[in-house]
Formats: sequence, C-alpha cells, structure tokens
Amino acid sequence: MRLSQLAFDDIELKGNILRTRTPVLLPSQELEGVAKDLFDLYKKKVNPKALRLGMYERSENAYTYPVDCGRGRTTFLHLIYDRKATRISVEAQNSREVKLLYRIFREQRVIRPDLEYVREKVRGGIDEIIAALLWQIGAIKVSLGDLRPLFRVDERKNWSPIYVDVKCLPNYPSVNDFIMSCAAMLLSSVEFDLVCGIEAGSIAFAASLSRKVNKPMFFVRRKKRYPEASLLEGIKAHELWGKRVLLVDDTIVKGWTKERSIAAIRAGDAKVEACLVLFDRQQDGKKTLKDLGVELHYLTNRDAALSKHLPKEITFLSDEEYDEVRSYFQDPKRWHEQRGLEYHELYPTRD
Repeated sequence: MRLSQLAFDDIELKGNILRTRTPVLLPSQELEGVAKDLFDLYKKKVNPKALRLGMYERSENAYTYPVDCGRGRTTFLHLIYDRKATRISVEAQNSREVKLLYRIFREQRVIRPDLEYVREKVRGGIDEIIAALLWQIGAIKVSLGDLRPLFRVDERKNWSPIYVDVKCLPNYPSVNDFIMSCAAMLLSSVEFDLVCGIEAGSIAFAASLSRKVNKPMFFVRRKKRYPEASLLEGIKAHELWGKRVLLVDDTIVKGWTKERSIAAIRAGDAKVEACLVLFDRQQDGKKTLKDLGVELHYLTNRDAALSKHLPKEITFLSDEEYDEVRSYFQDPKRWHEQRGLEYHELYPTRD
C-alpha cells in the first residue's frame, strides 16, 4: 500500500505536530511501506535536508520511525494502532513543516458531505452555503505554487492560485440534488424552453438541471469536429428555431466562451436571454453578457467562497492561502508581477 492510496480523517495541527488517522486499520505488513513513502514525501516537499529514515522502535501499539535531519535534529513519524483505525502523527522540526504536510494530507481527506453541518456552521446566505459545500467536496482548489503548480487560466495563458472544478459534483448525489434544487428555485422567474450546456465541463451540470426542471437539453461544442459539422449537438435545426434557450456553464471568468456559444445558438434563430453558472469568479463576465443582452444568474461566487462566514473546518484554507487568493483577485496583473510571472492581456476572439 502506498501513502497516496490512503484516505485521512480528522486532520489536526497543534504546534509542530500533525495528527490524522485512516478510517481503516492498516495491516502491520503495510506500515513500513507507508513510513518509507512518508519519509520520501517529507524529504521531497517539506525538508530536502532530511538524510535518512531510521529503524523503527516498537511499543505496545505503535511504531516510531526517526528521521535524521542532520545536525542532531530528528523528526519522528508515529504509526499507532487503534481498535478500528491507524493513527499517523508527525513531530516535525517546526510549525512550518507541519503546515506544509497539512496542505498535502488534506488533498486525501475523507469527504463526507454534510448539509446540516454546513447550515449549522455557515451564518450566511444560500450562495455561501453552496460555496461551503463546494469547499467540502473539494471542488474549489487552492495552490501557492510550492507543493504543486499554480493553475492555468485565461485560455491557459495566465496563472491563478485558485481553481473551481465542479466535474466531481455528480459523485456526491446529495450535494448535487441540493444545488439543482437551488438552481430550480433561482430560475423560477426565468422563462426558457431548452437548456444548453457547453463542452465539456458543464455537460453533466446541464443534464442534471434539465432533469430537475423537466426541460430538453443539448450542448454546444467549443469548435467544430469537421468543417461541415454543427457546433450544436443533440438538437435539430427545426427543434431550435424560435426557442428560448437557457445557457448553462460551471464557471464564468470573462464570459468569452459564453459569447461564442450564444452566437452559435442565435445563428439557429433561437433566443438567448439568460445564462446560469454555478460559480462566478467576478472577473467581468457579467458585463460581457450584459452587453450581449443576456442576464447572468449564479448560484455562488468568489465573494461567497472567501466569506468570513465560512469556517476553516469547512474550507481547510490556511491564512496564507486566503491572503494569496485575495491578492490575486484584487489585481491579477500585479499578482503575476509580484511572483515574477508573465501576464498576458487577453481579448475576445470572434470567429
């Protein structure tokens, strides 16, 4: 068994100690491999000066592995047996090291969506509740660029410390159903005949919504598969003509992808007057759609995702990460410059 295959529960930081546990009891013969993987991870990502993993010391229900960090310094890895779980504890050199380990371990945390817990902890509106659920299922990801690369955005020309990926939403049926119910309620005053998703990230979202509101659904491709092909899939020309179409996507940044999709739908003599997104990054997408005569509806946005109403028990976000994301959204160009990254001013491409 590899460390990367383990799920972690109850991740806790205290001083220079990180504690977590696996939801199952690991076989004793697997512990040495897990300890070696943990040492390799520690040396690669946390403390490159770590020299070697020592022999374990066995107590009644624990294995303790010393890590020689040089100059008489030692980090300890503890693997401890409980009745139904294996606890893992790392006594590192300082709090910085365990904070790095914490950010690594949280990517493998056990995800248990809990709407009642979110409602109890989040004293905000429905947009903040939905944002909390997206944090809870790991759909909102943050990177400082040290443990893993920053995220590519703006047609992969620029960088970002935050990325929203809702393709995992169908994997959590209770969360998906709640969000679709919220979407149906939000759209109760919007008149439309068809739901249209955008290739490829929003197709599952659009399909779930179409079932919820009992409306036919099709999708628009980002580009033609061959010159004679249509950009619109799942619908015939006579089925589209004169219809009111609700455009649906997972996120919106500048809105340029939506602009191209709207043009393709309107070319079929259909009407597009409303667009629904799950997450609005609030980077001028609303203005782009408004200029096209399309009203933007969103379920949540960056302000809700970064709201102080969302506790760290839900976001798992460190203060450093929070400040980094805030800095990026305040001025992406300046954020790039401060990091020594090239920033590309982008403009919409119109075919």
